[in-house]
Amino acid sequence: MIVRVAFGTVLSLGLAAASPQELITFDGSCVYDGDVLDTEGVYGFESDADAEAATKRIMDQTGLVQNFTIRAADVPNAAAVINGESRMILYNQQFMRDVRRTTNTDWAAVSIMAHEVGHHLQGHTIRAGGSRPASELEADRYSGFVLHKMGATLEQAQAAMNALGSEAGSPTHPRKSARLAAITNGWQAAEDIRRNGTTPASQTPTNASTQSQVPTPPVSGGSGMPVPGTVTSPPPIQYVSRVVFPQDPVVYMVTNAGDIVALTPTGPALVGKRAPPTMPGFAWMYQTAFVTYGVTFAGEVIGQYPNGVFYPVGFVTAPS
Repeated sequence: MIVRVAFGTVLSLGLAAASPQELITFDGSCVYDGDVLDTEGVYGFESDADAEAATKRIMDQTGLVQNFTIRAADVPNAAAVINGESRMILYNQQFMRDVRRTTNTDWAAVSIMAHEVGHHLQGHTIRAGGSRPASELEADRYSGFVLHKMGATLEQAQAAMNALGSEAGSPTHPRKSARLAAITNGWQAAEDIRRNGTTPASQTPTNASTQSQVPTPPVSGGSGMPVPGTVTSPPPIQYVSRVVFPQDPVVYMVTNAGDIVALTPTGPALVGKRAPPTMPGFAWMYQTAFVTYGVTFAGEVIGQYPNGVFYPVGFVTAPS
């Protein structure tokens, strides 16, 4: 099956259709290839209709509500930025056009947008310090995963990184080989799900609306004789706690079955599992296909940089 991602038309529009302009300032940012954004702000313009559509297709794979806007801007390439409670993805239209010409595939531009979407969905822009190697690899893995779900081959998912990545790396961005490995890991995770024909058991939600009623051995009546035809219904889904990531408007809940779900307008969307602790000092692990955080006995949600340093990302509270 051939899937056409309409980015070539988008990029060919250039800046001619981008108006009105505005000065965009930001508190934090994650840039695709490590370039530094102007601390005084950048100029933003209306995004292309097809760029919006491509991003919607990316978000459709998650089941989550889009919590950011998209703007064309005078950034070096593409960036996820945040200013207060406002989140944006900024992209340079000429850069995207050049990427498509260099790689000869629309998927290259889509993978860059997916990478920036991954930064927002995983809360990277709310952390102090901007881009970090671990954050970039998480966003790369997300792009590989979601591009597979959209129909891209591994080669197409890696096209932009193969063309743009540097083997030298930097203090904020890993070397190209590491980033390609992260994209491959995400793409392969999606392929494993497709090959198995279902979501892995560790990520299958358990609730009354989807679980079938399974007959159990007959229950004895007062006479000690079994009561025929008795069935036991599965327990109703209950939220036992809420996971809060500051400045992230999405509500994440933990169910009595250990599922982590995001509450969306169309209903709960499964995003991960509550897993047993894998390191000392943690009560449990917040685990998704893209990231794993430790949760302390005090309810703090903690991430870890590659050098072993821990950093806070959120907290757990009561469900109401």
